Amino acid sequence: MAARKCPYCLTSVGPIEMVTHSYNLVCRGCDRPLEISRISRNIATFVALVAATVVWYWAYNGASAHQAIGWVLPTLYSVVVFGVIAALMLMTMGDLSLKAGEDVPHAAHGDADVAHVAAHADHVDDQPAGHGTHH
Repeated sequence: MAARKCPYCLTSVGPIEMVTHSYNLVCRGCDRPLEISRISRNIATFVALVAATVVWYWAYNGASAHQAIGWVLPTLYSVVVFGVIAALMLMTMGDLSLKAGEDVPHAAHGDADVAHVAAHADHVDDQPAGHGTHH
């Protein structure tokens, strides 16, 4: 799947929109609720943690240990780097998936889909007991 595309209708989602509305993201093409995939979140978090650790190490070694608040700046720098790197990773390589547990809007269903499901349900109900599948 391509980055920042709806897995259902392949409509592109902008990088800023994806990062700023990550918990209530809705596809503009099919109105389905979307979320950033777990693997994309995990990769972005891991890369951001590595970058924040490197920045903290460099800043801590460069700070004077004799200052009263010498630990503040390395921590501040690492938190800022974590936020920036995680957002940039999601903007560039974030993959979207359909949000689990959300109802699909009725406008997304076509009349043909509803008729097909209704015909399938009638066909299954007409089968004798013990014949749950059809060929």
